[in-house]
Amino acid sequence: MIVSPPAGFALERAAAGDFEDLLALRLRAMRASLERLGRYDEKRARERLAHGFDPARTQHIVVEGRRVGFIVLKTLSHTMRLDHFYVDPPFQGCGTGRGVLAWICEQADRAQLPVELVALKGSESNRFYLRHGFVPTGEGEWDIDYVRTPLWPSVRAVRSMWAAFQARDWKAARALLKDDLQVVWWTSGERFDSADAFIAVQQKYPEGWTILLIECERLEDGRVMSLVRVDHPPAVFYATSCFRVDDGRIVGIDEYWATAEVPAAWRSDGAVPGLARFDPMDNPRAVAP
Repeated sequence: MIVSPPAGFALERAAAGDFEDLLALRLRAMRASLERLGRYDEKRARERLAHGFDPARTQHIVVEGRRVGFIVLKTLSHTMRLDHFYVDPPFQGCGTGRGVLAWICEQADRAQLPVELVALKGSESNRFYLRHGFVPTGEGEWDIDYVRTPLWPSVRAVRSMWAAFQARDWKAARALLKDDLQVVWWTSGERFDSADAFIAVQQKYPEGWTILLIECERLEDGRVMSLVRVDHPPAVFYATSCFRVDDGRIVGIDEYWATAEVPAAWRSDGAVPGLARFDPMDNPRAVAP
């Protein structure tokens, strides 16, 4: 049976006789990561895939008639569980994995269910899942547990606003805001008393900036918190914002801006035991909204 997700790939239900082909593909996809950890073991890989193998929940990823990967996706009462997700190495980096995961997340959002999965430590898949909104929730000796919560309508509105800003689509951005929007920029002491005023300042802001979305989550009190990075060479800014959303439109924003800067000399690398420097620009969660 062929299921038709977005253009670019299809999903074909596996049969019991496909097990050996699935195992061979999994070994090819995982070999490099497992060898780096000294964990490549074909017998163990066979046992892990065979445990609970259910053809009805296993689907081939098909591109232009060729099987290029597979997923094992289970829908439970409280979550969707992605037990296996592999793309054959020759077909990696072509956008297929990104498209499949986006489709899975779309199904989860429609059902308002989280998606759970486990990724091997040291695998590039960790950066891949972080870029798609998964957050680590636990860690074992060899694996990291991840979960992605479903997008609430309020979160979707905020993400859409940042995407419209990045696209300079001011008409789309304005449509997401209530006319009497109230915005406060606390770090500079500025207040905007209407949606039109807020959009006007975005339009007038000196060009050359790029927005990268790092976090966008619904808080327990119903507000939405987002963290964005704004690259405006030579400066880099961060904005932490709390949104109030009513019926899909943004009614209030409290925003706190900060500037990326080099630490003081007394906090140089190695100056304090347990302190180390890293490149804050290398953040796999920072993606185009």
